Amino acid sequence: MNSISSPLCKIFLCLQLLFLGNPVFSHNTAQISKEEKFIIHALKTDRTPNIDGILDEALWQTVSPATNFIQKQPDEGQPATENTEVRVLYDRHYLYIGLMCYDKEPSKIIANEKRRDSENILENDHVMILLDTYHDKRNGYIFATNPLAARLDYQIRREGIQEDARPFMANPNINRDWNCVWDVKSVILANGWSAEIAIPLYSLRYKVHPREGWGFNVFRNIRRKNEESTWAPLPRNLEFHKISMAGTLEGLEELEKGLKLQLKPFAIANRVYEKDEQGAMVSETNVDGGIDIKYGLTSNITADLTVNTDFSQVEADDQQINLTRFSLYYPEKREFFLENAAIFSVGGPEDAMIFFSRRIGLSEEGDEIPLLGGIKVAGKADRFDLGIINLQTKAKGDIPGNNFTVARISRDILRQSAIGMMVTNRQSSESGNYNRAISLDCDFAFGESLSLGGYMAMTQTPGLGGKNTASKFRFQWTSDLWNIYGHFFNIQENFNAEMGFVKRTGIRRSQIYFGYTPEPALPGVKRLNPHVNFTYTTDQENVLLLREEHAHFQVDLINGGNFGLSWNENHEFVDVPFTIQENITIPMGIYTDRFLRADFSTDKSRNLYVHTRYRWGAFYGGKSKELEISGGVRPIPNLSGEISLLYNDIDLPQGDFVNHLLISKLAYSFSTRLFLMSLIQWNGETDDVSLNVRLHYIYRPGSDLYIVYNERRLVEGMDIGIQDRTIAVKLNYLFNI
Repeated sequence: MNSISSPLCKIFLCLQLLFLGNPVFSHNTAQISKEEKFIIHALKTDRTPNIDGILDEALWQTVSPATNFIQKQPDEGQPATENTEVRVLYDRHYLYIGLMCYDKEPSKIIANEKRRDSENILENDHVMILLDTYHDKRNGYIFATNPLAARLDYQIRREGIQEDARPFMANPNINRDWNCVWDVKSVILANGWSAEIAIPLYSLRYKVHPREGWGFNVFRNIRRKNEESTWAPLPRNLEFHKISMAGTLEGLEELEKGLKLQLKPFAIANRVYEKDEQGAMVSETNVDGGIDIKYGLTSNITADLTVNTDFSQVEADDQQINLTRFSLYYPEKREFFLENAAIFSVGGPEDAMIFFSRRIGLSEEGDEIPLLGGIKVAGKADRFDLGIINLQTKAKGDIPGNNFTVARISRDILRQSAIGMMVTNRQSSESGNYNRAISLDCDFAFGESLSLGGYMAMTQTPGLGGKNTASKFRFQWTSDLWNIYGHFFNIQENFNAEMGFVKRTGIRRSQIYFGYTPEPALPGVKRLNPHVNFTYTTDQENVLLLREEHAHFQVDLINGGNFGLSWNENHEFVDVPFTIQENITIPMGIYTDRFLRADFSTDKSRNLYVHTRYRWGAFYGGKSKELEISGGVRPIPNLSGEISLLYNDIDLPQGDFVNHLLISKLAYSFSTRLFLMSLIQWNGETDDVSLNVRLHYIYRPGSDLYIVYNERRLVEGMDIGIQDRTIAVKLNYLFNI
């Protein structure tokens, strides 16, 4: 095939003719002078405000507020329909932010989420604070809260540039798993809601002498109106993490070096039950401890030291069903690796991640490999991003001890561009057992719309000589109505990044994506999102391996729901047989699979919400039906439940099979500092049920008590047998010196 198939072309051209020039898609945009400055002044204080959520202290009234928010949605450029006031104070140790969100109908405020780090906070009335503490217009922090004082925080790097334009792909430049030590209290009042935020300066990295101030912006969502507004205006097509368009926070004078020395010792006791070789259940009790140390080398660069590292409190992964021959990607959740994680990001999970921290301390099956300890140094020095990680694992079974090292340097150039280099090294305790990788990467931004980037990498492994490189070039154009993305990726057969994540080697892949996002004047419709995607994959001799064609028409509703329908065609050459299910193997051959996929989601701000997706059509010479149903319920703000079911019915010439995955989550928030969470997963492919229950008590910011219970049962007909069980109690305490 030499070009995009005619069905895709016809669909896309029809969409263009239908929408371009149609007057119903014009939208009112008030023009704001580019010379207009958005500046807020912070006031230094010797008095500590009482963080109770109410801005009734005289201290707050001495500060001039940022106000006059501008709508981003639905009436771009128009004044917000409700007033918002933002005030900023600071002292030697904390940054304080006071928020007054006026609302003429406070009884209609939507607030039903209390969990820490829940994305559902963004489905409530909420406020987000953006801090660009280096004022480099590319890196920063986002803090979000709602009228119930729930907390959500992100680290942003390079303005959250996406390696892959498709919205469901992971974005390594937005670190959603990062957790900052901060506090917030919120109150619903007769005239709206208010909040007080206290962010310890030791939680941030910044310039001690911020002569140009910090980048600063505030986003407010009034959920029942689906109204989004910001203090420093943003066009509707840009996300809040567009740091270069933030305003300025001035008045921060002679800040002290925020982080000096931070000690977090921990103690852990656990009891482990496992079956021995004879099938009898045996138990073992362990008591241990360790320490994590954080030291501020400068106000921008931090050293983290971990001794006798333990991650027993980490939330279990959501399981996935794999109907392909390639590895599945699971995100990093361990605290040691999360801060400044984006500094070490080169590539992405859909092509090649040169460094993937889950390769350290975890086997390919996800089993923990004990860590003796290690160090991480990361941060910013002038226009340089710097990062070094060195960790040592213990030997476990047939796996020898290994030392893992990654070194990263990146330099900001021009206005919003960067070039960088990274080196990784795994050195085994066994002589001659090592793996190394070196990469060069770049990101260039030209104005608000165009970005270019890519990388080149090479690995070194004993016994694998030559044909050991990988490279990628990508471009993206984002405008008010268009999102156009493309890349070319080339990875040779001997490229072996053992400290990274690579799905497939020995291929060349080209991709082009066209997305169009008009906002029609149609009842109940917020945005139309038709898009087409074409991917062409060959081997190193340019022989076709996979051609993917995808056309999707999605409608985003004003109430937050959406629905869509997509047409897909995959033309694939399976060059190596692979087992898709026990006793069922997909043989070599050429397969053309055409299938449809329909999806529908309701408003997630409601106490009951549902998402469904259904796929039907051809599958490797047979037929496939895939049904995914997920939903959630929040009868009260303290209690939330989520359940998802994935059901596959596969009919193949080699045999038929059905598999399913049921995931159930239940969370109860006794307060914004005490949570009980459970995760139950039933996997029909492995025929087991796993249970993870976590009680998390934050008895002071940064200091935690965890009680964790894990259990796995094998299901065989009606007989249920326990395979392993763990009970763990972990206590840590944060000392700031």
